[in-house]
Amino acid sequence: MSDTVALTAAGQRWAELLASWAIPDEIVARGEVPPWSHDPATFAMDDTADPSNPIFELARELLPVDGGSVLDVGCGGGRSSLPLFPRADRIIGVDASWAMLDQFAAAAQSLGVGHREIEGRWPDVAIAAEMSGSPLERVDVVVCHHVFFNVPDLEPFVVALTAMARLGVVAVLPRRHPMSAWNAAWKHFWNVDRPLGPTSDEAVAVLNALGIEPEVFEVPRPAMSRHAEDPALLVRSARRRLCLTSDRDDELAEWLRANPPDFTRDVVVLRWPGASDHEGPW
Repeated sequence: MSDTVALTAAGQRWAELLASWAIPDEIVARGEVPPWSHDPATFAMDDTADPSNPIFELARELLPVDGGSVLDVGCGGGRSSLPLFPRADRIIGVDASWAMLDQFAAAAQSLGVGHREIEGRWPDVAIAAEMSGSPLERVDVVVCHHVFFNVPDLEPFVVALTAMARLGVVAVLPRRHPMSAWNAAWKHFWNVDRPLGPTSDEAVAVLNALGIEPEVFEVPRPAMSRHAEDPALLVRSARRRLCLTSDRDDELAEWLRANPPDFTRDVVVLRWPGASDHEGPW
């Protein structure tokens, strides 16, 4: 695995479009918490996680019948990979947040899934492990849900995902940037016009530039956790995303009742072969 990948035109365009989402420093400074942070409880496993959702079927189809292994990059609390149990009996979670990994470990333990937690960003953790002489173990299937829009350097990220998978990679992302759900609110509260791109089409273009032709599926988005559906917590989330302060919660709640965020109802699933089945730059 290489730690350098020369960006193609598609990769450069992806990076430039993501850079346009930067929030002015003077606005960020007025918020109480970083606008890009996440509440770990939103990503916790609960009974809203539906293992029969097509997202999981598309990953499950790749796994061996007996004892498959999975690497979940950006695992959060495990909602993207633990529904693959028992077809997958060993799951490795990678996340930059120990709070997320603690939730993942607890949920895996309660299910009886073999598990391992790795703190750090992808592909940095894979590169560091290889350089140390103890490379990460390859797995049958790599899953990566709702992470692409956080990755400016998407090409090396995808190359590293593919290198880890014996059988295939399944990535899930909304058709448009997830923060675009707040674009109307940014205009209302800050008179700031937010970007529209990139979209999932640009992500596919990046994969194509790497010689990958993924299967592309559009499926219903799995239910959010019950925590995420709490109206009071929606206000808290909006306050974080919009760099507002808690003294404006009543105003924010009133605006949200009349202007609910335009969250996407469907997601795009990209599925492609692992490195052992694909001839490419890795």
